[in-house]
Amino acid sequence: MRHSTSIFLLAAMALLAASGLSLLKAQTPPPGQPLVRIVPPIPPAHRKTQQVRGFSMQLFQQGKDEYIKAIDEMADLGCTWVNLSFSARQDNVHSEVIAINWTTVPSENELREIIMHAKKRGMGVMFMPIVLLSNSGPKDWRGVIAPASWDNWFAAYNSYITYMARVAADCDVDIFCVGSELLSTEPQRERWVDTIAQVRSVYKGKLTYSANWDHYEYPTFWDQLDYIGMNNYNELGDFGTPVDKLDETWKPIKKKILEFVAKEKKPFMFTEVGWHNLVNTLNQPWNYVAEGKVDYNEQLRAYQSFVDTWKDVPRDEFMGAFIWEWWPGAKYGDHGSYSLQGAPALDVVKKWMSTE
Repeated sequence: MRHSTSIFLLAAMALLAASGLSLLKAQTPPPGQPLVRIVPPIPPAHRKTQQVRGFSMQLFQQGKDEYIKAIDEMADLGCTWVNLSFSARQDNVHSEVIAINWTTVPSENELREIIMHAKKRGMGVMFMPIVLLSNSGPKDWRGVIAPASWDNWFAAYNSYITYMARVAADCDVDIFCVGSELLSTEPQRERWVDTIAQVRSVYKGKLTYSANWDHYEYPTFWDQLDYIGMNNYNELGDFGTPVDKLDETWKPIKKKILEFVAKEKKPFMFTEVGWHNLVNTLNQPWNYVAEGKVDYNEQLRAYQSFVDTWKDVPRDEFMGAFIWEWWPGAKYGDHGSYSLQGAPALDVVKKWMSTE
Protein backbone atom coordinates (compact mmCIF):
# COMPACT_ATOMS: atom_id res chain seq x y z
CA MET A 1 0.00 0.00 0.00
CA ARG A 2 1.01 3.62 -0.21
CA HIS A 3 2.49 4.32 3.22
CA SER A 4 1.61 7.49 5.11
CA THR A 5 4.68 9.26 6.50
CA SER A 6 5.95 12.72 7.15
CA ILE A 7 7.67 14.56 4.32
CA PHE A 8 11.38 14.02 4.57
CA LEU A 9 14.23 15.94 2.98
CA LEU A 10 16.37 13.89 0.60
CA ALA A 11 20.08 14.60 0.97
CA ALA A 12 21.49 16.33 -2.09
CA MET A 13 24.09 14.33 -3.97
CA ALA A 14 25.64 14.05 -7.41
CA LEU A 15 24.06 11.71 -9.94
CA LEU A 16 26.46 8.79 -10.35
CA ALA A 17 23.65 6.55 -11.44
CA ALA A 18 25.21 4.13 -13.88
CA SER A 19 27.64 2.93 -11.24
CA GLY A 20 25.02 2.88 -8.48
CA LEU A 21 27.38 4.92 -6.29
CA SER A 22 24.70 7.51 -5.54
CA LEU A 23 23.79 5.52 -2.44
CA LEU A 24 27.23 5.05 -0.98
CA LYS A 25 27.51 8.38 0.77
CA ALA A 26 24.03 7.98 2.18
CA GLN A 27 24.88 4.51 3.47
CA THR A 28 27.44 5.84 5.93
CA PRO A 29 25.89 6.43 9.36
CA PRO A 30 26.62 9.68 11.21
CA PRO A 31 29.84 9.95 13.28
CA GLY A 32 29.77 7.79 16.35
CA GLN A 33 27.58 5.15 14.71
CA PRO A 34 30.07 2.69 13.19
CA LEU A 35 28.97 -0.22 11.07
CA VAL A 36 28.92 -3.42 13.12
CA ARG A 37 28.74 -7.07 12.23
CA ILE A 38 26.90 -9.62 14.33
CA VAL A 39 28.89 -12.84 14.63
CA PRO A 40 27.86 -15.56 15.10
CA PRO A 41 24.27 -15.43 13.89
CA ILE A 42 21.55 -15.86 16.48
CA PRO A 43 20.14 -19.43 16.51
CA PRO A 44 16.83 -19.92 14.67
CA ALA A 45 13.81 -19.16 16.83
CA HIS A 46 11.24 -21.73 17.91
CA ARG A 47 8.01 -21.42 15.90
CA LYS A 48 4.65 -21.90 17.59
CA THR A 49 2.93 -22.30 14.23
CA GLN A 50 3.91 -23.89 10.96
CA GLN A 51 2.78 -20.90 8.94
CA VAL A 52 4.11 -17.36 9.06
CA ARG A 53 1.64 -15.45 11.23
CA GLY A 54 2.73 -12.06 12.49
CA PHE A 55 2.58 -8.28 12.33
CA SER A 56 4.27 -5.72 10.10
CA MET A 57 5.99 -2.72 11.67
CA GLN A 58 7.28 0.36 9.84
CA LEU A 59 10.64 1.80 10.92
CA PHE A 60 10.02 5.45 10.14
CA GLN A 61 11.71 7.44 12.87
CA GLN A 62 15.03 7.70 14.66
CA GLY A 63 15.79 5.72 17.77
CA LYS A 64 15.07 2.15 18.78
CA ASP A 65 13.35 2.22 22.18
CA GLU A 66 9.77 2.47 20.86
CA TYR A 67 10.41 -0.37 18.42
CA ILE A 68 11.93 -2.56 21.12
CA LYS A 69 8.87 -1.92 23.29
CA ALA A 70 6.53 -2.70 20.38
CA ILE A 71 8.33 -6.00 19.70
CA ASP A 72 7.88 -6.93 23.36
CA GLU A 73 4.18 -6.10 23.11
CA MET A 74 3.78 -8.31 20.06
CA ALA A 75 5.78 -11.17 21.58
CA ASP A 76 3.73 -10.99 24.79
CA LEU A 77 0.59 -11.43 22.67
CA GLY A 78 2.01 -14.70 21.30
CA CYS A 79 3.18 -13.27 17.97
CA THR A 80 6.11 -15.27 16.60
CA TRP A 81 6.83 -13.38 13.35
CA VAL A 82 7.41 -9.76 12.48
CA ASN A 83 7.88 -7.99 9.14
CA LEU A 84 10.14 -4.93 9.50
CA SER A 85 9.69 -2.30 6.79
CA PHE A 86 12.57 0.14 6.22
CA SER A 87 12.66 2.93 3.64
CA ALA A 88 15.00 4.74 1.31
CA ARG A 89 13.81 7.61 -0.87
CA GLN A 90 14.00 8.99 -4.34
CA ASP A 91 12.99 12.56 -5.02
CA ASN A 92 10.16 11.93 -7.51
CA VAL A 93 8.89 9.37 -10.00
CA HIS A 94 11.55 10.37 -12.55
CA SER A 95 14.54 10.29 -10.21
CA GLU A 96 17.49 7.96 -10.67
CA VAL A 97 19.03 8.50 -7.23
CA ILE A 98 17.96 6.39 -4.25
CA ALA A 99 19.28 7.34 -0.82
CA ILE A 100 18.81 6.47 2.81
CA ASN A 101 18.31 9.60 4.92
CA TRP A 102 19.69 8.42 8.24
CA THR A 103 18.12 11.37 10.05
CA THR A 104 14.63 9.95 9.47
CA VAL A 105 15.08 6.22 10.19
CA PRO A 106 16.87 4.20 12.87
CA SER A 107 20.65 4.18 12.44
CA GLU A 108 22.19 1.00 11.12
CA ASN A 109 23.29 -0.04 14.60
CA GLU A 110 19.77 0.60 15.91
CA LEU A 111 18.26 -1.34 13.01
CA ARG A 112 20.46 -4.29 13.85
CA GLU A 113 19.52 -4.06 17.52
CA ILE A 114 15.82 -4.03 16.63
CA ILE A 115 16.21 -7.17 14.50
CA MET A 116 18.32 -8.85 17.18
CA HIS A 117 15.72 -8.12 19.83
CA ALA A 118 12.97 -9.72 17.74
CA LYS A 119 15.16 -12.81 17.31
CA LYS A 120 15.88 -12.92 21.04
CA ARG A 121 12.13 -12.82 21.72
CA GLY A 122 11.72 -15.96 19.62
CA MET A 123 10.38 -14.26 16.49
CA GLY A 124 11.03 -15.08 12.89
CA VAL A 125 11.87 -11.90 10.97
CA MET A 126 11.10 -10.75 7.46
CA PHE A 127 12.95 -7.61 6.36
CA MET A 128 11.24 -5.51 3.70
CA PRO A 129 13.21 -2.52 2.37
CA ILE A 130 11.02 -0.18 0.32
CA VAL A 131 11.39 2.96 -1.80
CA LEU A 132 9.30 6.06 -1.13
CA LEU A 133 8.98 9.38 -2.94
CA SER A 134 9.96 12.64 -1.28
CA ASN A 135 7.90 14.71 -3.72
CA SER A 136 4.82 13.40 -5.48
CA GLY A 137 1.73 14.52 -7.34
CA PRO A 138 -1.79 13.26 -6.59
CA LYS A 139 -1.29 10.04 -8.57
CA ASP A 140 2.43 9.55 -8.00
CA TRP A 141 3.77 6.67 -5.93
CA ARG A 142 6.48 4.05 -6.25
CA GLY A 143 4.28 1.86 -8.44
CA VAL A 144 4.54 4.33 -11.34
CA ILE A 145 8.19 5.39 -11.24
CA ALA A 146 9.49 6.24 -14.71
CA PRO A 147 13.17 7.26 -14.80
CA ALA A 148 14.80 8.44 -18.01
CA SER A 149 17.26 5.56 -17.72
CA TRP A 150 16.23 2.24 -16.24
CA ASP A 151 19.89 1.19 -16.21
CA ASN A 152 20.68 4.10 -13.93
CA TRP A 153 17.69 3.46 -11.69
CA PHE A 154 18.42 -0.25 -11.28
CA ALA A 155 22.09 0.49 -10.58
CA ALA A 156 21.02 2.73 -7.70
CA TYR A 157 18.36 0.27 -6.54
CA ASN A 158 20.79 -2.65 -6.59
CA SER A 159 23.22 -0.71 -4.43
CA TYR A 160 20.44 -0.06 -1.90
CA ILE A 161 18.87 -3.51 -1.86
CA THR A 162 22.16 -5.44 -1.62
CA TYR A 163 23.27 -3.19 1.21
CA MET A 164 20.07 -4.06 3.06
CA ALA A 165 20.57 -7.74 2.20
CA ARG A 166 23.98 -7.67 3.88
CA VAL A 167 22.37 -6.31 7.04
CA ALA A 168 19.76 -9.07 6.80
CA ALA A 169 22.46 -11.71 6.40
CA ASP A 170 24.44 -10.42 9.38
CA CYS A 171 21.31 -10.45 11.56
CA ASP A 172 20.09 -13.93 10.58
CA VAL A 173 16.87 -12.60 9.01
CA ASP A 174 14.61 -15.46 7.95
CA ILE A 175 12.97 -13.92 4.86
CA PHE A 176 14.18 -10.98 2.77
CA CYS A 177 11.84 -9.05 0.49
CA VAL A 178 13.73 -7.89 -2.63
CA GLY A 179 11.16 -5.20 -3.51
CA SER A 180 7.71 -3.87 -2.78
CA GLU A 181 4.97 -2.60 -5.10
CA LEU A 182 7.33 -1.48 -7.88
CA LEU A 183 4.70 -2.14 -10.53
CA SER A 184 6.35 -0.27 -13.41
CA THR A 185 9.53 -2.31 -12.99
CA GLU A 186 7.90 -5.73 -12.94
CA PRO A 187 7.99 -6.48 -16.70
CA GLN A 188 11.78 -6.10 -16.72
CA ARG A 189 12.78 -9.68 -16.14
CA GLU A 190 16.49 -9.47 -17.05
CA ARG A 191 17.11 -6.57 -14.71
CA TRP A 192 15.25 -8.26 -11.87
CA VAL A 193 17.07 -11.56 -12.43
CA ASP A 194 20.32 -9.64 -12.04
CA THR A 195 19.05 -7.86 -8.92
CA ILE A 196 17.97 -11.12 -7.29
CA ALA A 197 21.30 -12.76 -8.16
CA GLN A 198 23.13 -9.88 -6.47
CA VAL A 199 20.98 -10.29 -3.37
CA ARG A 200 21.58 -14.05 -3.26
CA SER A 201 25.33 -13.44 -3.46
CA VAL A 202 25.24 -11.79 -0.02
CA TYR A 203 22.12 -13.29 1.62
CA LYS A 204 21.39 -17.02 1.86
CA GLY A 205 17.91 -17.02 3.40
CA LYS A 206 14.51 -17.15 1.73
CA LEU A 207 13.46 -14.47 -0.75
CA THR A 208 10.15 -12.98 -1.79
CA TYR A 209 8.77 -9.86 -3.47
CA SER A 210 5.68 -7.91 -2.43
CA ALA A 211 3.30 -7.45 -5.37
CA ASN A 212 -0.01 -5.60 -5.30
CA TRP A 213 -3.17 -7.65 -4.70
CA ASP A 214 -4.37 -6.69 -8.20
CA HIS A 215 -0.98 -7.11 -9.90
CA TYR A 216 0.58 -10.36 -8.63
CA GLU A 217 0.32 -12.03 -12.05
CA TYR A 218 2.52 -9.38 -13.68
CA PRO A 219 6.00 -9.85 -12.14
CA THR A 220 8.14 -11.81 -14.56
CA PHE A 221 10.60 -13.20 -12.01
CA TRP A 222 8.66 -15.36 -9.55
CA ASP A 223 10.74 -18.35 -10.65
CA GLN A 224 13.82 -16.68 -9.14
CA LEU A 225 12.28 -16.40 -5.66
CA ASP A 226 11.31 -18.81 -2.89
CA TYR A 227 7.82 -17.45 -2.21
CA ILE A 228 5.23 -15.48 -4.13
CA GLY A 229 4.47 -12.41 -2.05
CA MET A 230 1.58 -9.99 -2.29
CA ASN A 231 -0.19 -7.44 -0.18
CA ASN A 232 -3.94 -7.83 0.17
CA TYR A 233 -6.34 -4.90 0.20
CA ASN A 234 -9.18 -6.43 -1.79
CA GLU A 235 -12.53 -4.66 -1.57
CA LEU A 236 -14.86 -7.12 0.14
CA GLY A 237 -18.16 -5.34 0.72
CA ASP A 238 -19.97 -2.28 1.96
CA PHE A 239 -20.80 -0.98 5.41
CA GLY A 240 -22.59 -3.62 7.46
CA THR A 241 -21.83 -6.61 5.21
CA PRO A 242 -22.04 -9.72 7.44
CA VAL A 243 -19.19 -12.20 7.77
CA ASP A 244 -20.89 -14.93 5.71
CA LYS A 245 -21.23 -12.52 2.77
CA LEU A 246 -17.61 -11.47 3.13
CA ASP A 247 -16.64 -15.15 3.08
CA GLU A 248 -18.49 -15.54 -0.22
CA THR A 249 -16.62 -12.57 -1.70
CA TRP A 250 -13.31 -14.15 -0.70
CA LYS A 251 -14.04 -17.41 -2.56
CA PRO A 252 -13.23 -16.30 -6.15
CA ILE A 253 -10.25 -14.26 -4.90
CA LYS A 254 -8.92 -17.31 -3.09
CA LYS A 255 -9.55 -19.62 -6.05
CA LYS A 256 -7.67 -17.34 -8.44
CA ILE A 257 -4.68 -16.98 -6.11
CA LEU A 258 -4.39 -20.73 -5.48
CA GLU A 259 -4.62 -21.48 -9.20
CA PHE A 260 -1.77 -19.05 -9.80
CA VAL A 261 0.23 -20.65 -6.97
CA ALA A 262 -0.27 -24.09 -8.51
CA LYS A 263 0.92 -22.82 -11.87
CA GLU A 264 4.04 -21.24 -10.38
CA LYS A 265 4.72 -24.34 -8.21
CA LYS A 266 5.62 -22.40 -5.08
CA PRO A 267 3.73 -21.16 -2.02
CA PHE A 268 2.58 -17.60 -1.54
CA MET A 269 2.33 -15.30 1.44
CA PHE A 270 0.50 -12.09 2.22
CA THR A 271 3.30 -9.62 2.94
CA GLU A 272 0.59 -7.22 4.13
CA VAL A 273 -3.07 -7.73 4.93
CA GLY A 274 -5.14 -5.36 7.01
CA TRP A 275 -8.13 -3.10 7.53
CA HIS A 276 -8.30 0.34 9.11
CA ASN A 277 -10.85 1.13 11.80
CA LEU A 278 -13.26 3.35 9.84
CA VAL A 279 -16.76 2.70 8.52
CA ASN A 280 -15.53 2.27 4.92
CA THR A 281 -12.79 -0.26 5.63
CA LEU A 282 -14.55 -3.10 3.80
CA ASN A 283 -14.68 -1.25 0.48
CA GLN A 284 -11.56 0.90 0.94
CA PRO A 285 -9.05 -1.13 2.97
CA TRP A 286 -6.22 0.35 0.90
CA ASN A 287 -7.19 3.94 1.74
CA TYR A 288 -4.82 4.99 4.52
CA VAL A 289 -6.16 8.58 4.35
CA ALA A 290 -9.83 7.59 4.46
CA GLU A 291 -12.42 9.82 6.10
CA GLY A 292 -15.41 8.75 8.17
CA LYS A 293 -16.27 7.57 11.66
CA VAL A 294 -14.40 4.93 13.62
CA ASP A 295 -16.32 1.65 13.65
CA TYR A 296 -14.50 -1.34 15.09
CA ASN A 297 -17.28 -3.76 14.13
CA GLU A 298 -16.41 -3.31 10.45
CA GLN A 299 -12.77 -4.09 11.14
CA LEU A 300 -13.71 -7.06 13.31
CA ARG A 301 -15.84 -8.66 10.58
CA ALA A 302 -13.07 -8.14 8.04
CA TYR A 303 -10.54 -10.00 10.17
CA GLN A 304 -12.96 -12.77 11.08
CA SER A 305 -13.65 -13.38 7.41
CA PHE A 306 -9.92 -13.36 6.60
CA VAL A 307 -9.26 -16.03 9.21
CA ASP A 308 -12.28 -18.08 8.07
CA THR A 309 -11.03 -18.03 4.48
CA TRP A 310 -7.36 -18.85 4.94
CA LYS A 311 -7.01 -20.79 8.21
CA ASP A 312 -7.15 -24.26 6.63
CA VAL A 313 -5.01 -23.73 3.52
CA PRO A 314 -1.84 -25.88 3.87
CA ARG A 315 1.63 -24.40 4.10
CA ASP A 316 2.76 -25.79 0.74
CA GLU A 317 0.22 -23.44 -0.86
CA PHE A 318 -0.09 -20.63 1.70
CA MET A 319 3.01 -19.69 3.71
CA GLY A 320 1.07 -17.29 5.92
CA ALA A 321 0.55 -13.56 6.39
CA PHE A 322 1.72 -10.41 8.11
CA ILE A 323 -1.03 -8.25 9.56
CA TRP A 324 -0.74 -4.59 8.61
CA GLU A 325 0.22 -3.26 11.07
CA TRP A 326 1.54 -2.72 14.60
CA TRP A 327 2.35 0.96 15.08
CA PRO A 328 4.46 1.78 18.18
CA GLY A 329 2.44 3.81 20.65
CA ALA A 330 -0.88 3.54 18.80
CA LYS A 331 -3.96 3.81 20.98
CA TYR A 332 -7.55 2.59 20.86
CA GLY A 333 -9.62 5.21 19.07
CA ASP A 334 -6.87 6.60 16.82
CA HIS A 335 -8.74 7.77 13.73
CA GLY A 336 -8.08 5.67 10.63
CA SER A 337 -5.54 3.45 12.35
CA TYR A 338 -4.66 -0.02 11.09
CA SER A 339 -2.88 -0.83 14.34
CA LEU A 340 -4.90 -3.15 16.56
CA GLN A 341 -4.05 -2.00 20.09
CA GLY A 342 -7.28 -2.36 22.07
CA ALA A 343 -9.36 -3.24 19.01
CA PRO A 344 -11.87 -6.14 19.21
CA ALA A 345 -10.23 -7.65 16.10
CA LEU A 346 -7.03 -8.19 18.09
CA ASP A 347 -8.59 -11.19 19.85
CA VAL A 348 -9.32 -12.79 16.47
CA VAL A 349 -5.77 -12.15 15.31
CA LYS A 350 -4.22 -13.44 18.55
CA LYS A 351 -6.12 -16.72 18.25
CA TRP A 352 -5.13 -17.06 14.57
CA MET A 353 -1.47 -16.46 15.42
CA SER A 354 -1.31 -19.13 18.11
CA THR A 355 -3.36 -21.98 16.63
CA GLU A 356 -3.55 -24.00 13.42
